[in-house]
Amino acid sequence: MKPIVVAPFSNSDIRDWPLGHFRDLIAKLIEARPERVHLVGAQGQAIRARDLVRRFDPTRVVNDCGRLDWDALTRLVRGAGCVIGNNSGIAHLAAFSGVPTLCIFGGAHQRDEWKPIGPKVTVLSRALACSPCGLHTASACPFGVACLDQIDPETALHAACELLAGKSVGLSVVA
Repeated sequence: MKPIVVAPFSNSDIRDWPLGHFRDLIAKLIEARPERVHLVGAQGQAIRARDLVRRFDPTRVVNDCGRLDWDALTRLVRGAGCVIGNNSGIAHLAAFSGVPTLCIFGGAHQRDEWKPIGPKVTVLSRALACSPCGLHTASACPFGVACLDQIDPETALHAACELLAGKSVGLSVVA
């Protein structure tokens, strides 16, 4: 059985879905699915990753954040049943590799220009009047990054399960 890879970090917090939403999604995934979940990220994100997975059974949720070199990370992503992440390098690698990819895409950038491209990609996005805003940090957003916060974990779970079942819904703009 292929693992589910979750990449909750990007290199810009304005593109990061809230960690509480990722925590809720992981809880829902391990309740609904038999696959093991692997959390990935860079060494500098390891402490936040540890806090994110602390409450989960380590046989079901593996914290690989900061522990894999590029070759091992690439093998894990390319061998995944599904990759879930923000608008980040991991989502783009998975999409390019043909791996079912769920990208939770914020409003800081033009979605049609910057979304991951591949045959099995679903993009969840929240279209708001202020997007794309072009902001570089979450603290600069006067709306608390509502474009990401208002995408709920249940919606992401449904999209991930569809991808794991071999279905891709393409772009899904959350109302």
